[in-house]
Amino acid sequence: MQDSLSYWAAAYARYKHAALCIDIETVRFNGPVSVVGTYRPADGLVEYVPFIRGQNLTPENLRDAFSGVRMLVTYNGLCFDVPKIRKDFPGVLPDDVVVFDLYRFALKLDINTNLKVLENTFGVDRTNLLTQKRGIANKLWRQYEERGNAEALRQLLDYNKDDTINLYPLAEKLVSIAKDKIS
Repeated sequence: MQDSLSYWAAAYARYKHAALCIDIETVRFNGPVSVVGTYRPADGLVEYVPFIRGQNLTPENLRDAFSGVRMLVTYNGLCFDVPKIRKDFPGVLPDDVVVFDLYRFALKLDINTNLKVLENTFGVDRTNLLTQKRGIANKLWRQYEERGNAEALRQLLDYNKDDTINLYPLAEKLVSIAKDKIS
């Protein structure tokens, strides 16, 4: 069954080598995309690549970033990130890409929480604790866009980087828990 723990654990094992962790930020609540953070999972290697509105956030660059990707790893991305990317940048996501939504997977494991609490539960650190406040991403983007505040953009990218790269260790931990439950 496509919605079972065993299906998703097997899919993650199969596509992990061709996966891309993604997280997006928007200009305002439900507004246009301001940042798309990407990270190709690799043990011991962090190659986070942000695509920033007004700089390098273009359909061509996103298409290149998603090229060859078989799985997207997200947190609640089926409800937000993926539809938003498809709406704002039609055609950049491969039609056959599998979306491994860690929020939905965690629910199947009877873990119902937000990303920050899940990180704390599993000891996955964030580099910038200042940006854990709700709604901070939109505020930081406005400070950057309206006032040219480079420090606000740096903090926003730090926030997005944590949200993006932390998906990999969380996926590893959640899949490990699922495998224990399955066996």
